[in-house]
Amino acid sequence: MQTAELNKQLASQQIFEDVNNSIFAKSLKLFGYDNKKYRHATKGLKAYLDDESKDREIVLKVRHLDVTYGTSLHKFKAIKDVSFNIYKGEILGLVGESGSGKSTIGNTIAGLVNRSFGDIELIGRHVPKKHSSAKRSMSEFLMNKVQMIFQDPSGSLNPHKNIWNVVKEGLDNLKHQRSLYLKLHIESVLKILDSKLVKAKLVLPKSWNRKQLLNRNIDGDDNLLDYLKTSFMEELKQANPSRNKTLAQFQKYLDSANSKTNHLLTVKSLAEPKRQWVIDTLKSVGLDTSVLDRYPLEFSGGQQQRIGISRALVMRPTLLVADEPISALDVSIQAQVINIFNDLKEKYDLTMMLIAHDLRMVEYVSDRIAVMYKGRIVEIGKAEDIARRSYHPYTKSLLDAVPSLESKQGSLVGYVYDPDMHPYNQQIQPEWLKVREGHYILATAEELADWKQGKY
Repeated sequence: MQTAELNKQLASQQIFEDVNNSIFAKSLKLFGYDNKKYRHATKGLKAYLDDESKDREIVLKVRHLDVTYGTSLHKFKAIKDVSFNIYKGEILGLVGESGSGKSTIGNTIAGLVNRSFGDIELIGRHVPKKHSSAKRSMSEFLMNKVQMIFQDPSGSLNPHKNIWNVVKEGLDNLKHQRSLYLKLHIESVLKILDSKLVKAKLVLPKSWNRKQLLNRNIDGDDNLLDYLKTSFMEELKQANPSRNKTLAQFQKYLDSANSKTNHLLTVKSLAEPKRQWVIDTLKSVGLDTSVLDRYPLEFSGGQQQRIGISRALVMRPTLLVADEPISALDVSIQAQVINIFNDLKEKYDLTMMLIAHDLRMVEYVSDRIAVMYKGRIVEIGKAEDIARRSYHPYTKSLLDAVPSLESKQGSLVGYVYDPDMHPYNQQIQPEWLKVREGHYILATAEELADWKQGKY
């Protein structure tokens, strides 16, 4: 078979990634083959990813992710061929028992752990695989776009710093603070302007598209307000010639917004906007200015977690990764923290990955849920579908492990998943099968047919 034809077939059937200059790779290159590492892709994966991403803005794209710990004979593959998307404005819940690989995925996305295979894209930008000069050059980008909330609030907050210094630390480490303040000021202006336009019932110019303008403002575009103040207002006046009084109010608002923009661009010290920024962030999680001079160990676990959320949120990240943020808290405090996430989602249009082992708690706040078992996603779908209409036996065991007030059973022991129940071998392998719109399961067709009939 000709080399070109072989490469074409490999590319169409399998996914691949560049490898190091091993003897094997050099030998392949010598004979004209691509210097790539190949792996068979799970059947049905492309259909599943294409189907769920229709008309949705992807914030995070993960493809064929592997994470391996250790070296040589002591290697352990914690994550095996994981692929998924996270969409703008959604909360994706990632659930599974301890050791399933949930936290490893979160740490890999945040850049704390290197992946051994696969690809990660954040807002369309490829994240380098290893700690290299390319990855170091992206540190500012990752710091600004991805933030993490850790499981143990007391262990993740510096006990020797007061809350003011803890929360503002990320801003201090950011080289381009001014760009962040500018970006979020303009973002606020666009949202307020959109609300005012709807309320005033004006005829909108064709050029008005808040989503496109927000995308244009992704790194802070000070020319955007100039456009709104001049060209956009001219178009608005032409479309609404008889609404002079209302249009004058819009012009006044944009003049005021432009004045604040000029102040942010020219002010020498950013101490004042930084302080106000931190205070506003603390208020969004239910804390006030009285906490600024106190230290982390003076607070309860729930309050410490609120401070941890503030520290991450002050950067206004594009993606927030919360690694079991409620597992170290008692049940009453867990509900408060989950409610905070709900409020923040509405206020900041938050995009988030929520990692937890309590499927019922995750259901309450998530838009979609992915279920993990031994380093692989086995079922993914809308939160309601996973919680009430799931079929994978492992998902069933997670649901049965949560005590229910309506349960008539005398024992807490529910269905226990047995991984040996699957007839997988070299010829029989699971594939991604569609259960319903946006709901996919990793199984064989025969297994899914049996599970739908309750045969486990």
